[in-house]
Amino acid sequence: MSLTVLYICIVAALPVAMLVLRDLPLVAGGILASGAGERRTVKVLLPVLMAGTLAGLALTPDATRAMLLDVLPSKDLQAFLAIGLSCIVSVLVTSPVSRHTSVQYAFIGAVAGLQLMVEGALDWNLAARYIGSWLLAPLVCGALAAGICRSATRRTGRGVHLAVVDRRLLAASTGASLLLVAAFSWNNALLVDLFPVVIFSDGPLAAGVAVVLTGLVCLLSLRGITAETWRIADRELDIPSVSVFSILLATALTLCLFSSGLVRALGLAPTPLATSGLILSALVGTSLARGRAAVEGEPLLKSAVATALAPLLSILLSYSLGIILNVTPEDEGPAGWTENLTSTWIVLGIVLCAAAVVTYLRYQRRRSLQEQIMRSREQQIYSSRKSLSALEVKAEMNEKDLLNKLEMKRKELVDFAVGISEQKEFMEAVYERLSEIRRLDDPAERDRKMDALLASLRERMYFTREMNDFYAQSEILHKDFNMRLRETFPNLTDSERKLANLLRQGFSSKYIASLMNITPKSVEIGRYRLRSKLGLKRNDNLVRFIKSI
Repeated sequence: MSLTVLYICIVAALPVAMLVLRDLPLVAGGILASGAGERRTVKVLLPVLMAGTLAGLALTPDATRAMLLDVLPSKDLQAFLAIGLSCIVSVLVTSPVSRHTSVQYAFIGAVAGLQLMVEGALDWNLAARYIGSWLLAPLVCGALAAGICRSATRRTGRGVHLAVVDRRLLAASTGASLLLVAAFSWNNALLVDLFPVVIFSDGPLAAGVAVVLTGLVCLLSLRGITAETWRIADRELDIPSVSVFSILLATALTLCLFSSGLVRALGLAPTPLATSGLILSALVGTSLARGRAAVEGEPLLKSAVATALAPLLSILLSYSLGIILNVTPEDEGPAGWTENLTSTWIVLGIVLCAAAVVTYLRYQRRRSLQEQIMRSREQQIYSSRKSLSALEVKAEMNEKDLLNKLEMKRKELVDFAVGISEQKEFMEAVYERLSEIRRLDDPAERDRKMDALLASLRERMYFTREMNDFYAQSEILHKDFNMRLRETFPNLTDSERKLANLLRQGFSSKYIASLMNITPKSVEIGRYRLRSKLGLKRNDNLVRFIKSI
């Protein structure tokens, strides 16, 4: 019995491992891109929710699993080995075409290939229902994503503060993340608990095997999953928060819809779905809603080709492996996995040898490529060192001179700033004197004070010119900073660039208010808007970030 359980775990681990490595990073990457993955409650609830969903489905009979088992001509371990190997090999072969290939469709194709081998024909009615679900699901997901994105954009764009919008989106994304994990587990439970349930029937033992097996695969692949998750979050899903939320919710709703019996009313079959295809469709939907392309046509075409090839190749492999392993129908008696043990080990040996050869060739190719890259880098480093050595002498000679000039320019700018602040104070005094003159009743006294005021104004009439000179000098002194600021953040306004320049020079909010002729409260509002456009978080230091540009 222990050998049987070990055999089941090995066979069941094949599609589970491929599912975890291919689709789980996509789900986790979307959650990280939304910001919900940084919450402690979400980090704790996600694995618990996944394990609970898998265990719950393994404990209770499932209509989708029963429908697939009715089609499966044989339920011995030889048949499961053929399904698992066909699934993983077809996914590996189609992966060079696109990383968005489908483990789920390859799994269903393997079952169909085994049915074709044993019975000599396919259930074309059921096949049409599965294909209809596979074609309709991306369209539904894209339409849902477009509708959710458009609705969320309208609701958040009605004069609501950005901080309030971000807080609401984070709360909504947290709920969508939990729903997505539950829907993902529900939709893909067929691949995880099919073999344990067939052997042990619905119950705690099957649930335990399914959950423990999935947990072990996740732990063994944790480093690779984490790296791929961050890559997806930083590159493929580096889009606005509204779009990420729309993708999460649309994918979760689509998975729930095609996991339930509601699709039977349309004449379709509840089926596992390719998560990568749904996310790509949701990206297209959000792009259409926002009028901005987030995905190109070539990745979509490659994904469609790989998704279509996976089940076809899996059918051929499963058909061939069924012949090699001598899988027989149940009505002819159990094939007896011990009787076919020799064939089983032969197949496993062939697969392991092929995998070893492929791995070795990839390793050699990667090593050769790394060596070429290292030689190229060494040549670049050598030429760069020669150029740097020639520049170091000149740089050392000019360094002190440049520092002295920079300090002199800085002092000059500070003097300008102080002068502008004094000018503003003078103008406030003029306003008070004008108010006082206006209240005088004696015309002679009024004329005398008015002449004195005009004389003072004549001395200070160059305030605007000095202000412009100050900003012009600042632009010249910090030319590289201003150029990098424009290139990195082109959406900043002129006033926001001036504010960033003044903050970089170390001026306080009081002086900045005087220099920009605004109130200190307006300076704080400007700082908040500048933080938002620079993409800073609450704990990031604005001045330190500006100085690092």
